[in-house]
Amino acid sequence: MANKIRVLVVDDSALVRQSLKAILNEDLDVEVVGEARNGKEGFEKALTLKPDVITMDLTMPVMDGLESTAKIMEDCPTPIIIVSSMDVKVIVKALALGAMDFVAVTQEIGEISEDLVEKVKIASRVRPIRRMKFNHVSKKIPVAKGAAAKVVAVGVSTGGPQALQILLSSLPAGLPASILVVQHISPGFIQGLADWLNLTSSLHVEVAKTGDVLRSGVVLLAPDNFHMTVDDQERIVLKEDVSEKKLHVPSIDVLFESVADAYQKNAVGVILTGMGRDGVKGISIIKGASGHTIAQDEKTSAIFGMNKIAIDEGVIDAVLPLEKIADEIVRLVNG
Repeated sequence: MANKIRVLVVDDSALVRQSLKAILNEDLDVEVVGEARNGKEGFEKALTLKPDVITMDLTMPVMDGLESTAKIMEDCPTPIIIVSSMDVKVIVKALALGAMDFVAVTQEIGEISEDLVEKVKIASRVRPIRRMKFNHVSKKIPVAKGAAAKVVAVGVSTGGPQALQILLSSLPAGLPASILVVQHISPGFIQGLADWLNLTSSLHVEVAKTGDVLRSGVVLLAPDNFHMTVDDQERIVLKEDVSEKKLHVPSIDVLFESVADAYQKNAVGVILTGMGRDGVKGISIIKGASGHTIAQDEKTSAIFGMNKIAIDEGVIDAVLPLEKIADEIVRLVNG
C-alpha cells in the first residue's frame, strides 16, 4: 500500500507500546510512526507527527488520556482509539470528549489484535471534528407525569457520544416532547453513556425499560440487545430481534418506524453522524407519516454516512450543523 495508515501509540507501559506496535505493524496497511509515554508527550507528538490515527491509554502519569484527548481534539483533531482497561465511565467520558472508539483490554493484549486493526482502519476514514464546547447545564425541573404529546427520535453511530452531548445540552429544561435515542455502541457502555449525558443536560436521561411512559423532558436511550419501540399506549416496548436480520440491535430503523406509526405528524426524526444506512428507511417512514425530519450536515459529522444517504434519498426536511439542531427541534415541538 503506497499510503499507509500512520499511527501514534500513546501508553505509559513500554511493554504495551511494543505489543501494540507489533500488532499494528503486522498489517501491511498500517505503520506506527511514533510512540509516547504519557498524554503530554502524546499531545506534543500529535502536533508534530500529524498521524492519521492515535491509540490512547487513559491512566498515565504527567497527563492522563482524558486530558490529552481533549487537548488533541481542540488543537489538532485526530481520530483517537482508546486502548485501555474496561472502566466504563472513563471510556464513555473519553468518547464524549471526541475519541472515535475504544478497545477494552481485559486479559492478554494479543487477544485484541483483530479488533484493534479493524477499528484503526475505520478511524482512518473519519474526518475528525474539532471538539465543540457544550452549554452549561441549567437547573433540572421536575419530570412531567403525563405522556408526551410529541416525540423526537434520534439515531446516531460513530461520533455519537459527543454529538449527543452537544445536542442534549443545548435543549431546554421543560422541552414539551420526549426524546428517544438509539446509539450504536459496544455492549456494556449504554448505562455509562446515559449517566454521563445526564450530568451535562438539563433534561433527564436514562436507559429505557419496557413499560416506561414517554414523558416531556425525558430522554430514553435504547438498551443493549433490544429494539426500542412505542406501543399504542405511548409506552416503551423492548423487543428481542428474533428474525436475526438486523445488523444493529438496537436498530434505528425499528425505532423510527415505531415512532412514525404511533405519533405520525407529531414525530420528529433526527439522523446524526454514523456509518452505514441504519435509520434511512425509518426516517423516510417518519416523513411519509407527515412528521418532520432533520439530518446533521457534513461539516460537523465525524462520519457523513447514514445522514448523507438520507439526504441523498430526499427524505430530509432540514440539513443543519450539529449546534443548530436543538433550535430546530425546539421550534418544531413548540409549533
